Amino acid sequence: MEYINNELHFGPSKKKLSSLCANYIRPIYVYDLDFIRSRLKQMAEALAGVRLYFAVKANPNPQVLQCLKSAGAGADVVSLGEIKRALESGFLPEDIVYSGVGKTRHEITEALQLGVLQINVESLPELERIGEIAEKLGKKAHVALRLNPDVSIKTHPYIATGLRDNKFGMELSMIPELTTCLKKYPNALELVGVSLHLGSQMLEFSGYQEALMKLKEVFKNLQKDFSSLRRFDFGGGLGVVYEKQDLELEARLLKEYAGITLEILSDLKCELQSEPGRWLVAHAGTLLTQVQYVKRTSAKTFIIVDAGMNHLIRPSLYEAEHLIKPLVKSAKQIKCDVVGPICESSDFFLKDYEMDEVKEGDILAVMDSGAYGYSMASTYNLQELPLEVCI
Repeated sequence: MEYINNELHFGPSKKKLSSLCANYIRPIYVYDLDFIRSRLKQMAEALAGVRLYFAVKANPNPQVLQCLKSAGAGADVVSLGEIKRALESGFLPEDIVYSGVGKTRHEITEALQLGVLQINVESLPELERIGEIAEKLGKKAHVALRLNPDVSIKTHPYIATGLRDNKFGMELSMIPELTTCLKKYPNALELVGVSLHLGSQMLEFSGYQEALMKLKEVFKNLQKDFSSLRRFDFGGGLGVVYEKQDLELEARLLKEYAGITLEILSDLKCELQSEPGRWLVAHAGTLLTQVQYVKRTSAKTFIIVDAGMNHLIRPSLYEAEHLIKPLVKSAKQIKCDVVGPICESSDFFLKDYEMDEVKEGDILAVMDSGAYGYSMASTYNLQELPLEVCI
């Protein structure tokens, strides 16, 4: 984002945002497809030889998915709804890795009948269920075991997934039981991979490095029993910088992350898989919202906008801070709380935030909201969902 002639422009191609607001009705998510393509290319070059499966939960917009598919990505999904959206957007079943902790019998049946590439298994009962269903269908399920190394990373506790008290994955101590289950269904289960995911918004890699080393040895040991084991899925979770726009720092972090990954895993001589989401699309999206009121009290100035926690829940849920800029630059600064219309005190974007002075009717851009924005939106208070526009 940058101002040119006092008007806010978006993305590497410097696209003017005000042109999208001529007939403004309600908040608009704007996605820059050129930027998404460039981010995928950058990550693919850093992680040379790794198959990238976009985490659809981050942004399931059909045009975004079509863009990523055409640029060479696969799809990482966590529900039958996401499988259907991926297929509708041009992905083939063999492009799809199916993750998620609560797969229903119906979802597993559909996935097996479609022939998705791989099912990442999260628990022993799930593995047993997949074996039963696949046997009845006369199918062979290609499964990867999501193993939980009990390693911590520095992130918000709600998006950490690699500790033993998280609901995700399976403890390493369960491997004997998992092995027994796999051998119970020799014609219905084929172990093809080991999967790891420590959490989201990872900006420091010591825990990640420790987890890779642990699972590398597990992978080698499992290969002794299962010659079909040929994939190592090291998950996603690479973070972005929300507090300021620093693409150079993110490029350095990507290089460090890729270097650690390839140095540890390259000698396994197996297929490497990754499931990036946020890193590809966060900066490629912005939420445009209109100022409804400037409310001044003895304690605060409130900028009340028509988007809220119902459209972008990250500030309320994760205490996330998204920079906010008006589409037209002002010479005067104010300190304010930027808040939404929802009947909850947690409905705010930023508190005590210094920004350009704005007035009723002005449009603000809530930056870096291309990941976990619209995909987590709701109709709470029976508010309409925002619009989505791809440029």
